[in-house]
Amino acid sequence: MTKRNVMWMKKMRAIQVGTGGFGQSWLHILMQSNDIELVAIVDIDEKNIRDAKNLLGDHFIPDYRDHIRAFSEVEADIAVIITPPQTHKALALAALEAGLYVFMEKPITQNFHEAIELYNESLPYHPFIMISQNYRWRPEIETVREVVQRGDAGDIEYGEWNFRRATKFGGWRDKYSEILVEDMSIHHFDLLRHILNKDATSIYARSKRPSWSWFEGNAVAGALINFGEDTLINYFGSWVTRGKETSWNGDFRLVGSHGIIELIDDIPYLTVEGKQRKELPLVSLPYTDRAYSIYEMVQAIREKRKPVTHIEDNLKSFEIVGGALRSIKESKEITLTQSN
Repeated sequence: MTKRNVMWMKKMRAIQVGTGGFGQSWLHILMQSNDIELVAIVDIDEKNIRDAKNLLGDHFIPDYRDHIRAFSEVEADIAVIITPPQTHKALALAALEAGLYVFMEKPITQNFHEAIELYNESLPYHPFIMISQNYRWRPEIETVREVVQRGDAGDIEYGEWNFRRATKFGGWRDKYSEILVEDMSIHHFDLLRHILNKDATSIYARSKRPSWSWFEGNAVAGALINFGEDTLINYFGSWVTRGKETSWNGDFRLVGSHGIIELIDDIPYLTVEGKQRKELPLVSLPYTDRAYSIYEMVQAIREKRKPVTHIEDNLKSFEIVGGALRSIKESKEITLTQSN
């Protein structure tokens, strides 16, 4: 058996850093993965560790409070970081220093400037950093992307994207000044880049805190975003909506020179000039959502390539967030530079 075959057969050993809240659902995903062996968990909170160990049941997984100690004592391939954004940079650099590949939940860091710092400081290391942009890996999204890229509706010239939910998280999210833009819109901005195969060139954004909002900061935002030289997207999002909610993807319409592509309640439709609107059959994926994200990470390591959502690529999505925040603060259109 060749070394390449052994690499493809063996599971990648992962240390998960952060086991509270969202981290518990990641424990499920890693334990169910055919490609991952969970070899340690890390959290500074004793309750989070206890909850994780209860969830893991009979599986004995070493637990640590100190990530540096875990990285040095446990033989592993990947650090899976599921912690608040303000901790990402230090944890990622410590993992790289220990020779580990880094898989992180979005956003890259607390802000765009810190993300640029992390990217630059990661360059000397051989292991890479991948950001999980799990919304890309959904059949309805991949169906829309393929139809757009085939040109079934012609060149997409403008679009409308609406996201409306009323979600109560509690915890650190309630404290953000621009929670929708900082924590949620990155998904939709990244999807737009993915679907259109274009990078954003400018953005003008505004935000608001409705009187009934349970968030301390602004939970409603709108933006006009230019992609490439010829596509304008009108984006709106709310985390304190009233009335009918959208899915987490949102509802959107992409209008082209020969027709329109829509995603409504996660059902994709195509209408071409002179023809009736038709529902599109969904493409098949080997995994979906976050399970595909970790699958892509493992495949990239095995194939010795950068993953699709490598930090270098994800900076282009995160810059749209940074541009939106700056636009809100300065009340002007912001030119984006990562695509240049």
